[in-house]
Amino acid sequence: MSTEFEGGRKLFAMISGIIFGIGLLTFLDAIAFNNYCLGGLKVGEDPCQWGYAPNSTAPLPPNTTPPPPPPPMNQFHGWQALDGRRGLIFVPFFLALISLFMVNAVDLNDLKIDPDWVVGGSPGMIRLWMFVGAACGFSGLCMSIWVHVTEFSQQPNTKDGPGIANMLCVLMFTISSLGMWLARSYGLPNGWGDQMMETML
Repeated sequence: MSTEFEGGRKLFAMISGIIFGIGLLTFLDAIAFNNYCLGGLKVGEDPCQWGYAPNSTAPLPPNTTPPPPPPPMNQFHGWQALDGRRGLIFVPFFLALISLFMVNAVDLNDLKIDPDWVVGGSPGMIRLWMFVGAACGFSGLCMSIWVHVTEFSQQPNTKDGPGIANMLCVLMFTISSLGMWLARSYGLPNGWGDQMMETML
């Protein structure tokens, strides 16, 4: 690997790492904040001023006085914790992590048909590994949207924060994974950065 591209590889890797860190902290902060608010409700406090959870999202008829807050439906004043089907929020997170590992275990030259570029494996199996990794990332992104819509956005007794943070986290993981892969592939012989440098010289 030539030294002409070392600065570009470091820049790509640094930016990708920052994006990964922001996504991870966004998701963990949303989960921690949600649990903190629910924990306060459990002991009779309301640190986040959530109040009582609504029973329905149906709009009221015109000139109708809103009904009084409903009585607590559970220990969290009706708000639902991240359990049951809502626990699926963690699946896209781990799918994105698996995708990041699998995609970045492959170099650009490993995907070439020429077996001289590949050491210790067949190009076909390496491409299959890369495809499975990319499929995990895409599946995680789609599932994060589905979980948010079905378990958070459409549920009046569940806060949207964890679902939105999950989508942002998985999206940032995907961007970070691509950035790290480009950083490792930048400047490889016959790679995308190598041709650009030859044109400049």
